[in-house]
Amino acid sequence: DKKEKTEGEDGEVTLVSTEWEKGEAYSYDDLLSRLYQIIEDKNPLLGTTKKYIMKPPQVVRVGSKKVGWVNFTEICNLMKRPVDHVINFVLAEFGTEGSTTSDGQLTLKGAYKEKHVESLLRKYIREFVTCEMCKSANTGLDKDQSTRLWTVNCHNCGASR
Repeated sequence: DKKEKTEGEDGEVTLVSTEWEKGEAYSYDDLLSRLYQIIEDKNPLLGTTKKYIMKPPQVVRVGSKKVGWVNFTEICNLMKRPVDHVINFVLAEFGTEGSTTSDGQLTLKGAYKEKHVESLLRKYIREFVTCEMCKSANTGLDKDQSTRLWTVNCHNCGASR
């Protein structure tokens, strides 16, 4: 029984009782599978996770005190990130100076090996490419004009950080 208060035209409150009709009883598993189906219908890309495969960085020595990251611009394009943002991250993390050449190579002062650059690239992908909520790489990087901070926006689940 459900009891409900109703107010009449003369302002008098009366208590009305309505009886619920018993309908079809759903099991927990049925409700859960129905919920997942609705979520999948509304967001078809949400359930599919594609492994993010990145080309390894190619690092060559340039003289005795510099190294060149040959496929730097290509990797930036694969990550869909602005070249200047990745350069600033790399230079800040390595604590060094560097510049890009016309053919898309990043030249760094210092003797860095491929494994150092690869671990730095993994850190960049973890911080600025991968979504923390759904682990998707289908994200975008936007700069807030007022705070001048970068935000990662996921195109799959809609999360941002």
